[in-house]
Amino acid sequence: MKKKRPVLQDVADRVGVTKMTVSRFLRNPEQVSVALRGKIAAALDELGYIPNRAPDILSNATSRAIGVLLPSLTNQVFAEVLRGIEAVTDAHGYQTMLAHYGYKPEMEQERLESMLSWNIDGLILTERTHTPRTLKMIEVAGIPVVELMDSQSPCLDIAVGFDNFEAARQMTAAIIARGHRHIAYLGARLDERTIIKQKGYEQAMRDAGLVPYSVMMEQSSSYSSGIETHAPGATRIPTA
Repeated sequence: MKKKRPVLQDVADRVGVTKMTVSRFLRNPEQVSVALRGKIAAALDELGYIPNRAPDILSNATSRAIGVLLPSLTNQVFAEVLRGIEAVTDAHGYQTMLAHYGYKPEMEQERLESMLSWNIDGLILTERTHTPRTLKMIEVAGIPVVELMDSQSPCLDIAVGFDNFEAARQMTAAIIARGHRHIAYLGARLDERTIIKQKGYEQAMRDAGLVPYSVMMEQSSSYSSGIETHAPGATRIPTA
């Protein structure tokens, strides 16, 4: 059951001003005094207020839309994920509202605020790291939230995915079983899932009495970055 979302009056009551003043701030902050701007902005964050851009939809109505936030639209993995999502939403008469945020938590926050303003009925996320405001907006929205790609880490509501540690460990063990001994782990973005997979890889290497060899980079993964991480001048060339 959806929680009651904060309305303009809630924000006004928190600050001690009229609803019209809050509305004026949202339209054009310059129309409000500097002192009030800070107070209203703080109240908006504390309450997780989400502007409603669909006034023709009653506040307790459903939009029959599911919000999907993806970190990348060029990664084939997420293209397949979206295809699977839409196979289900289409079959049940729901639309998908899609946005991507380039692996940036602040951009995810902006995209989420826009989505929630359309009264979406559910939300699908692919990351476990969010800004405080994102977490507050999700809490206030009171809609089902599914987090993908990881079944083990603590989740906000529902988790659909797999054990990244065990998957990486088993894959590495399978490669070792085929006779490879010089196996490298190339990691991008250094996010939580990347680190967990690295630990799974390292565990399999140690179990086999082998020395792990990891090459990590902070930028997002791509074909060119994959080539760059294969460090020139390395003392040994991985076979897998």
